[in-house]
Amino acid sequence: MKRLLLIVLGVVCCRMGVCAQDVTVEVRGIRNAKGSILVMAQKDETSKPVYAMVKAAERTAIVVLKDVPWEKFTLSLFHDENENMDLDKDEQGRPLEGYVREKCKKESDKPATVKVELYYPIYK
Repeated sequence: MKRLLLIVLGVVCCRMGVCAQDVTVEVRGIRNAKGSILVMAQKDETSKPVYAMVKAAERTAIVVLKDVPWEKFTLSLFHDENENMDLDKDEQGRPLEGYVREKCKKESDKPATVKVELYYPIYK
């Protein structure tokens, strides 16, 4: 019985290791090199998210999320220009910093790469 349990656990662990894959995120449309780009991938609201962060670079930055275990996930990121680790909002709750949220799907036969464009809101 112990042997069967160990075999099952071994297969499950190997399966999880094969599925986990790094995801390279190419962030475009960065308006300046101030602060950082924060990225999060999550399967759903109950799953443990995978995080990454890089220093902002003007126009484009590359962020690598390590060991993303899901085939389908939601990618959320923002440009934290003042490095307070929070998406700043105005009095009406509207974002003031660049952000994007996108649903993604990895293809098993290709390296996982996602290209996203930051959106910087303009309020009048």
